[in-house]
Amino acid sequence: MKKSNFYSRFLVAALLPALMFQVGCKTEDGYIDGKPVDNTTNLTTYAYLKSKPGVYDSLLFLVDKLGLQKTLEDSTVTTFAPSNLSFQIAIKNLNQVRKSQNKPAVYLKELVSGLSLLPKDLPKAKADLAHIDTMVSRYVIRKSFLSSDFSVGDGQTIFSVRHGYPMHGQRLYADGQGWQNGGSEIIEFANTKRSVFVPNWSKTTTSSVNIKSKNGIIHLLRPDHVFGFDEFVRRLTLIPPPTNLIFNDIAKYSSALPKPASPPYSVTFRGNYQDGQVSGGERIDKLFDNNVLTKFISRFTDQGNDPTVITYKFFGGPAVANVYTLTSANDAHPRDPKSWRLEGSLNGTNWVQLDTRQDIDFSSYFETKLFDFPNTVAYGYYRLTILTNHGDGLFQMAEWSLNYRQLD
Repeated sequence: MKKSNFYSRFLVAALLPALMFQVGCKTEDGYIDGKPVDNTTNLTTYAYLKSKPGVYDSLLFLVDKLGLQKTLEDSTVTTFAPSNLSFQIAIKNLNQVRKSQNKPAVYLKELVSGLSLLPKDLPKAKADLAHIDTMVSRYVIRKSFLSSDFSVGDGQTIFSVRHGYPMHGQRLYADGQGWQNGGSEIIEFANTKRSVFVPNWSKTTTSSVNIKSKNGIIHLLRPDHVFGFDEFVRRLTLIPPPTNLIFNDIAKYSSALPKPASPPYSVTFRGNYQDGQVSGGERIDKLFDNNVLTKFISRFTDQGNDPTVITYKFFGGPAVANVYTLTSANDAHPRDPKSWRLEGSLNGTNWVQLDTRQDIDFSSYFETKLFDFPNTVAYGYYRLTILTNHGDGLFQMAEWSLNYRQLD
């Protein structure tokens, strides 16, 4: 009996390693077969999206309205395609804001009409159409890019087919049944907002990648992506500013013959330009070039003893302004203006305070804030004094405009 027990124990000890080896070699439930899937179609990008009724109708509706159909048929492009649900979420968010403002709901067809029965609403309608055009074009990228093209380092910057706007792609791997990064390839698709700081980007990911169409590559975005990233509601609730008086005045100055000895604006501030600013192009005239991608920088302290003072003298004669805008630049929020005052003068010597602001925050780069103030006097000079920024030794701003709104 004892001998039998001995042999039984010996047999178990001998078989146990073999059993463990067999179990270890068994394919686990979370195993992902990495064999490539053939995602090639002989359809154009446009025709492929059209072949999915009920999925990409909203995108194709805008493509047709904005004249992008030909681009999706005969140009080499990479399309990151948002589904109908992406548009539904964006429209729902917009209408929630409109409801809080006691405004009726609007839908995609109305937003892209670009028309209005009321003349006073026409500028807003045209602006909405332009914003939608801008947002749609960011999903259509120049050239063909497979997911593997975004695998090196932190991915790469890519540019929209219209306007050359910088987007970004990076290859990642989805999780697979509890295995982190053990799933299929995905692309993180980002709106860079023209910022070099990744935390400022707005991102989404794909649900399917590398669909090879006749004229490019298609990547399908997750259905919970919000069309327009985080800009849709902000863009479509923005009331466009009225006519930019400064820009019109500079246009007159530029075309004047003979041209006056000095430009119609001047700037004064204590201290010096930022080192290298003049050669770098970040001069005072960049405030008035109607281009948010350029900016003006000056040395600054927020102690009240070194303000930046910008004076504009109208070339075409005195003008009534009752609105102005300030636009933040491309980086470094601590340099944004925080408090300031606006003054007007008939002769450039005696000044009248027209408006003052305190504790103003710019939540994003290239953000334009509009400020109304009561005024019916035509001043030849307007002066903006930046009293404090948000703590940096430099002050910067992309644009300053003086505007006039016809009051009802």
